[in-house]
Amino acid sequence: MSNSAGLLLIFVVTVVICGVGIAVIGRARRAARVPDGEGLVSRGGTQRMLAENWAVVEKTARETGMSEEEIARVRANVLGLGDD
Repeated sequence: MSNSAGLLLIFVVTVVICGVGIAVIGRARRAARVPDGEGLVSRGGTQRMLAENWAVVEKTARETGMSEEEIARVRANVLGLGDD
């Protein structure tokens, strides 16, 4: 095999590998896309769920060792009173 034929073979193999990689990445990106622009669980939905179940959230936080200051900060963020 001559040098030019070897280089051509390496070039063709490289192009094929790149093409397959681009196709796989494109397919994965399309599959990961969500129609409404949000992830599986929206941040607003999570915040709403926490607010609706705040008593359980607060009880669990105390049981796991969160301080009153940390709980107050989380409460302010969940209820939309935080500075963030």
